Amino acid sequence: MLEKLFQSFAKRPYSAFKPPFCAVLLFPLLISLGCSSTEERLPPEVDLGEAKLLIVPFQEKGQRVSALRWHYESEEGIRLAQALELQMSGNCPTVTPISDRKVEDQVFHTDTDEVPWSDIGREVDATHVLTGRIERISFRDPRTPGMLQGRYVVRWWVYQVSDGSRVSSREFSVRVPEDPESGKIYVSFESSERELLAALRAQMSQLIALAICGAEAE
Repeated sequence: MLEKLFQSFAKRPYSAFKPPFCAVLLFPLLISLGCSSTEERLPPEVDLGEAKLLIVPFQEKGQRVSALRWHYESEEGIRLAQALELQMSGNCPTVTPISDRKVEDQVFHTDTDEVPWSDIGREVDATHVLTGRIERISFRDPRTPGMLQGRYVVRWWVYQVSDGSRVSSREFSVRVPEDPESGKIYVSFESSERELLAALRAQMSQLIALAICGAEAE
């Protein structure tokens, strides 16, 4: 019986043993689909869709309650905006950061909190405007005198240029140094305030960019 079976296979033409043509076509397609899964992204918390985003330097609250450094008055507010633009330039497929050079004077010379964000955004053909206020920067905790411990609190908003409406309002707080395993703060004897501020700023810009851009799926 086995001999007859082998003979029947031997009589078949070579083409009979070739895989179906559709299978040949589907195989690379399946491979490409499998590879594309690594490029999927987790959805952003603030979904702007395809957007052109104008990032305006943040305000900064001073030590006194009444003190407030306006947009472009705060060096740290400018640095945070620059860090955000850098974060989004390479990690935000659907959002394009736009330079603020053409609107700096208009924003800086606005006397009230009611900045016409629609007019400002249209100047640079933006669909949305991102800005905010640095609420707090501190380097020490009263519970650990003489030791550096950073805290950075930011309130930020996104405005829609088409109608001037505020489409998002968030407040983020970061602490450095922080133990990523337990979430508990530990103190450092080696960091300077300058290094601590740079680390706080970098972490804050990553958090805001993550909220707007989403992240690559693992």
